[in-house]
Parts: sequence; C-alpha cells; structure tokens
Amino acid sequence: MNNDNLRFVRKYRITIIDQNNIALDVSDLRCTFRVEYLGYQYQNFAEISIYNLSSKTQVDIIKSGLRLVLEAGYKNGQFGKIFDGNIYQPIWDRENIVDYKLTLLCFDGDSQLNLNFVNMAVQVNHDSRNDLLAIMKNARYPFENGGITENIDTTEMPRGKVYFGMPKKYFREIANANNAQWSYTNGKLIVSNLTNIPQTEALVISPDNGLIGTPQQTQDGVELKTLLNPALRVQYPPMQIKLDNSIVRQAKLQFGQLQTRLDQDGFYYVASVVHYGDTRGDEWYTDIVGFNSTGSGLVSLYNNNRQFLN
Repeated sequence: MNNDNLRFVRKYRITIIDQNNIALDVSDLRCTFRVEYLGYQYQNFAEISIYNLSSKTQVDIIKSGLRLVLEAGYKNGQFGKIFDGNIYQPIWDRENIVDYKLTLLCFDGDSQLNLNFVNMAVQVNHDSRNDLLAIMKNARYPFENGGITENIDTTEMPRGKVYFGMPKKYFREIANANNAQWSYTNGKLIVSNLTNIPQTEALVISPDNGLIGTPQQTQDGVELKTLLNPALRVQYPPMQIKLDNSIVRQAKLQFGQLQTRLDQDGFYYVASVVHYGDTRGDEWYTDIVGFNSTGSGLVSLYNNNRQFLN
C-alpha cells in the first residue's frame, strides 16, 4: 500500500454495554451508522445497523442492551468517539433475503433530558447563572458542565423561586432570557451565548486533508462534506473551520432576498455535524453546516429549534 494512503485506512470500534456494564464488541461484523448532531437544542441521535448477528447475541442485545459507544476514524489519522448514548429502540429486519440486521436507535442523554426531575428552591438575591448551576447539580440525574457562557445574567432577584419539573424546561427559559442556546453532548451540558462568541483556533479543511467535492454557499454560510473526521463537533465555544473561499460554489441570487456574503477570511462556525459510514462499504463521511462569523445563522438555527424543547 502506498504510504501516502496509510492515513486513510479505516479504524472503528462499536461496543454495546448491558445493564451489568458488560461490553460486547461487534466491530468484526458489518455495521452501518449515521450520527446526527443537528445543532443546538436538538437531542443528538444515532442509528446503527449490525448485520448477521447470531440469534442468541441478537436476543441478548434486544433484551439487555442499554448503551452504545461508537468510535471511528483512521488508523494513522483522526480517530475518536463520535457517539455515546442510550439505546432507545431495537428493530429487527431482513435485507436481501439472506442478510439479517438489527438496527439500534439511540439518543445521547435520554435519561438526563427526558426522564429527569428537579425539585429545589432558591432564596432571595439569587441570579440566573447560579440557578442554572444549582439545577445541574440538584437534578435527579446531575449534569456535567461542558461549558457555560460568561454572558448569563447575574442580576440578583428580590424574591425566591421554586424549580419543580424537568430541568430542560428551565434550561430553555434561562437560555431564552439570555439570548443563548443549550445542548447536551457526550454527557455534558453546554450553554452558549449567541453574541460575543469567543474566538477559537480554526480547523483548516482543504482537499489535502479530506474535503470531498465542492463546498456550497448557503443563505447563512456553507455546507460541505469531508472524509469522516471525529474532531468535527458541535460544542462551546463553537468550533471554527477555515475554507479557501475560491473553491466554494456560490449560491444563485434570488429576487427579493438578500444573500449573505461569504466570510471574507473563510472562517465559519460549525453548527451541525452528521457522521455516516459503512464498515464494509464506500461511505465514510462527515457532512458539515457552517455559519458565517456574524452569528446570524446561529440565531436562525436557535429560533427554528425551539419547538424541540417542549
């Protein structure tokens, strides 16, 4: 094999963990996966299909499979965890007559977001930032701090308050009041302000390091595809990527619609990431939506996603 291609030799590990914390590695079988980090205030989702399991193993997974960990990348390049979450629904199916497959639908943080509860009171002179931290700590399933913007209001309130219900309801209220958004990724709660975003070192993406095809300009930034890269993620502060704007396909102008310009320096915030692959097939890619550094795209995404918080 050409040494130049060694960094593109695939590497992956797919592990299913049962209620007794016993791990089953199914990496030797054909597996397909799609992992979606579709932006702030979405619940991260993965769909993994495993082919031709033995009958006993398949039954064991359906009955006792609790959590799935997916790691993917390349042997001599980027490799890391791209999903760690609870199995929500197993689906058995037969494909092409001879192939049997078990599809696992998984969510990251299902217990923390949908089965959680908080019952606490705060005294007078409390503020939104300390309330947020207290809710994270006192929830039935506590939240680990993955990064909280400094812009959360610290104005002291003259009356006490009771928090009783699902924590994500109060995350939404505090985020809305502070022009912010929240997300839950890999076991950590992230709260990010939509303005005054801290600058981070940008990841350069080019045809030399995995860019596939031609990036496409959108109303708020760019869309592009790369070879699967676990380093790309939705996080706080938002990850930045850098592109050569000369290779971006420009969008057509529409009458009556103001087209946002490409960032003059080629910097874009990563707002959504989708990893997908087939361990015995051709697919091994990451799709990215990047928004201009003005932040207008992040605001748009935030407003469009509020419906998923109810």
